Amino acid sequence: MSWSEVEKASQEQRYELVLNGSAISERISSNGLDISIFQLTKLNFLQISNTNLEELPSEIGNLVNLKTLDLHRNALKTIPASIENVKEIKTLDISGNSLNELPVEFGELDSLHTLNLNCNQLSVIPSVVKLKHLARLDISHNELCDLPDGIFKLELISEIRASSNKIGVLSEEVSNLQMLKVLDMSSNVLEAVPVSLANCLKLKELNLKENRIKDNRLGKLINQCSTKSVLDYVASMKEGKGKGKKSGKKGRTKRMSEGEQESSAESGNQGPVVKVIHGDRVKVLVQPSVLGVRPFIVCTLVRNLDLSDPAVFKKFITIQTKLHESICDQRTVATIATHDLSTLTLPLMYDAAAPTEINLVPLGRQKQMNAEEFVSVLKTEALKQKQKTKRNTLKSGLYKFLSLVEGAPLYAFLRDSAGTTVSLPPVTNSEACKIKASKIDVLIEVTSPKDLGICKQVMAAIIEQMLEAGIKSSENDTASGESMLLLEQVRVTNADGQLKVVYPSNVDLLTESFKVIHLTDMIGAS
Repeated sequence: MSWSEVEKASQEQRYELVLNGSAISERISSNGLDISIFQLTKLNFLQISNTNLEELPSEIGNLVNLKTLDLHRNALKTIPASIENVKEIKTLDISGNSLNELPVEFGELDSLHTLNLNCNQLSVIPSVVKLKHLARLDISHNELCDLPDGIFKLELISEIRASSNKIGVLSEEVSNLQMLKVLDMSSNVLEAVPVSLANCLKLKELNLKENRIKDNRLGKLINQCSTKSVLDYVASMKEGKGKGKKSGKKGRTKRMSEGEQESSAESGNQGPVVKVIHGDRVKVLVQPSVLGVRPFIVCTLVRNLDLSDPAVFKKFITIQTKLHESICDQRTVATIATHDLSTLTLPLMYDAAAPTEINLVPLGRQKQMNAEEFVSVLKTEALKQKQKTKRNTLKSGLYKFLSLVEGAPLYAFLRDSAGTTVSLPPVTNSEACKIKASKIDVLIEVTSPKDLGICKQVMAAIIEQMLEAGIKSSENDTASGESMLLLEQVRVTNADGQLKVVYPSNVDLLTESFKVIHLTDMIGAS
């Protein structure tokens, strides 16, 4: 018997079908996936996500009009060769599955624009040389030893995310990718960086951290400095004595002609300053229940942050949005939240509970509801908007993050001592503690389901980009008039008070991009 959603899609001749969550998993466990899905040949959007689906039927090849296939967070072990028949597909997301191989026919999907294969177990990917329209590729968190064959022939590719693999070499052919804007090869086994990388003149975001770079100076720049600084150094690494300096100058000139924004933060001798107040005034207590849901959290407090200028306030929000799209990998790896400290009752509790037990007024809303109701409201809004605009709104705004929590028995949340829910990562913050365009103390929160290190990495990126954008604390007393941020440490402990992490500590923010001054004589300042 066909599933009700499938019957309805057939009767109404729908172009989109979304199936996800625990209810779908129960049906799959009982009787398998409804094969009549693949008789809906008018579909151009199909999402089957957050289920226990282990095998994609070969009938997927019948959906010849499909433009988007979203299969993230299932239990898929294989993809059928018939996938090559879905010739019109432009967006394919198979992230968060258990794939250890792909059929060679995968390389025939020459209309693909976006391909997401992250968080699988792939050791090799079929040649992508025929994927001439591919612009975004995410192969992070796999077992790859090399980038896919043919990748350096893709003239339109602008984003390559290949972190957390076993890749040992980045080819000199990378300079062929003149549209490349984002390259993330962090957490691999690279020992060197090709000189030709400096010729990727549109490259704005480069992450090569946590590799095995043999050039100590380069390794330090990678860990501490901006993309521009790294590429300028790479441009100077021509082989042969007496040539490096000349080549480096030429490389730097080329990059600056592209209008790099980072240079403004590096001009002058003094540069921006970060002052860190040591203390234990602000604490976050991590409850045992959250450890199996979203266990990692790092916080810091920015004192007297001057957001009174609407343009500066907008910059601050934009920084968070861009980091969510890049280093946070659409909030799947980490999520950022910011709160007005004056609205919070300390200490804070990082907890997890059933969605029906978490009450909040979501950001931008007026009515209190529980987390389950909020997710349901968002789904309803997305479907109404989709019917109105004929576009898939589940891929935009807050709606695109619903699949990260939908169907989960427990949701992570941050609350204060008065019981007010502060945030519901990775979906939303609370209206009660939202920041405004004014001079305020801002608590910055970064959570992750994966790693404490990524929380620290994201936090450091926020601070660096705030300084680059000229966002500062109102106590701006640097001699050069450069930006200054006044941070206060936040301690994260377990429920028994044992320290888990304090940020920023003496070993955080080790960078040449700005000066860090630890104010240990101001312990306990308020």
